[in-house]
Amino acid sequence: MIEIFIPVLFVCFNSNCNFMQAQTHYKSEAQCRASIDSQKVHMIEVAERANKGKISTLEGTCINARVEDLKGRA
Repeated sequence: MIEIFIPVLFVCFNSNCNFMQAQTHYKSEAQCRASIDSQKVHMIEVAERANKGKISTLEGTCINARVEDLKGRA
């Protein structure tokens, strides 16, 4: 079994709230947290460029999961 970390953001923009999950997972929580921090900065920049509203909530977390290591299996 291996443990992976999946970055997830919760964003509210103009009263519309959504979860956003990364397409990538990480093998360490530190890498996942760095990804969350990077995505938060990116979302703020996107909102500022759009200039059509405001982000009222921007939270992120890393969901950890234990999965079977399938390397080497057919």
